[in-house]
Amino acid sequence: MNELFAAVPLLAPWVLPVAYALAAVVVGLLWLTRTRRLTWPRQVALVIAAGAVGVLAWLAVDVWWHPVADGIGRYVWAWVAVIALVVLQVVTRRGPRRARFSLGRRAGAVGAGLAATIGVLVAALLAVNAHFGAYPTLSAALGLGIETTTLDAVATADPANGRPAGPLVDSWTPPLGMPAAGQIVTADIPASDPNFTPRTAYVYLPPAYLTESRPVLPVLVLLSGQPGEPRDWLTAGSLQKSVDAYAQAHDGLAPVIVIPDPLGASTANPLCSDAYQGNVATYVQTDVPAWIDRNLQVDPDRNRWAIAGLSNGATCALQVVTRAPTLFRTFLSMSGEAHPTLGSEEATIEQAFGGDQAAYAANDPLSLLAKNRYEGITGLFSVGADDAEYRPQMEQVEAAAAASGMTVETRTYPGGHGWNVWSAALADQVGWLGDRLGITA
Repeated sequence: MNELFAAVPLLAPWVLPVAYALAAVVVGLLWLTRTRRLTWPRQVALVIAAGAVGVLAWLAVDVWWHPVADGIGRYVWAWVAVIALVVLQVVTRRGPRRARFSLGRRAGAVGAGLAATIGVLVAALLAVNAHFGAYPTLSAALGLGIETTTLDAVATADPANGRPAGPLVDSWTPPLGMPAAGQIVTADIPASDPNFTPRTAYVYLPPAYLTESRPVLPVLVLLSGQPGEPRDWLTAGSLQKSVDAYAQAHDGLAPVIVIPDPLGASTANPLCSDAYQGNVATYVQTDVPAWIDRNLQVDPDRNRWAIAGLSNGATCALQVVTRAPTLFRTFLSMSGEAHPTLGSEEATIEQAFGGDQAAYAANDPLSLLAKNRYEGITGLFSVGADDAEYRPQMEQVEAAAAASGMTVETRTYPGGHGWNVWSAALADQVGWLGDRLGITA
């Protein structure tokens, strides 16, 4: 079944036109069969009511609830209005109820209405998925095809006697029987603060790690965005495919990748700070590295460790680098925000930091970059060419990073603020990361 679902593409060029066409057909057929005979004022009222539903949904989620700092986006709310229009068409009476309305005709009408509703929901899901470049296949969207085990099930091994002076690839000889692909394991990385409860973490172990005498491999701590969860890097980000390809070209060598949860819930936004939703800065900077040291046989040299993230996670990665510059000397920042934010600087300072401007500045990368020097830290900034909202923010942060003494570079990829950019960035940058972390020269 998984192979069948994996063969259904969701990001092919034709998916978005098909989604638009399906929605148009559903609305058109309902107009022909149900609402065509309504008076024009009533037909216009249906459209206005559907638009009002989209506006109310936007107000309820993006303005009042505000679970995502920069909002879910007008594209999603436009589809909510389309779905509302279809539902209104389905439930609208065409005229006076007939006295004799057979059970069969009633069942047929209900079935047609249900089919129309399902059709427009499918169209909306396809369009939104394509818009954000999220799940490449139906299998990924359903969370299938990710084979995991627990970390306890991975055998311990005798690590190499120290790290060689040169690149790992020059001194490592892959043993017979080394797996062709890496392994994804799940693990619980507890927080020292009981007020913050992270979700399950995922760890990518490259083929070389799965041998009886594993080399001393570098580490990448990888963060997802908000809303989101750690497994997004596996389902939407195609992490294993990209890193396995690198490992196969380098005798099974690749970074050990730890994907912890700096949010606690998909709609939570603790701002990667010791603030209003628990000590999350302590979790990312202290608890996670300590857990890695205790549970994984990896290079203890922090110069061989990197941190990366996308969107909210990219902001978090840069917060960690600027707050604790000796912890990670390498970073990848993909479509990050200019500041940790709950929507505005005023709201962020008041809600998250209790009105303490100094506490906010101590967690704001731009403030720290302006205040401190960061020679010896190297990073890549990535952004979608069409990301009109986040590209200017990233350019601002990159300029500040360069001015602080960091060695930085920007890479731009086709697309907007979506997984088509971030998955491409990871696949493209794992080679650069391998050079930086000492796998290759």
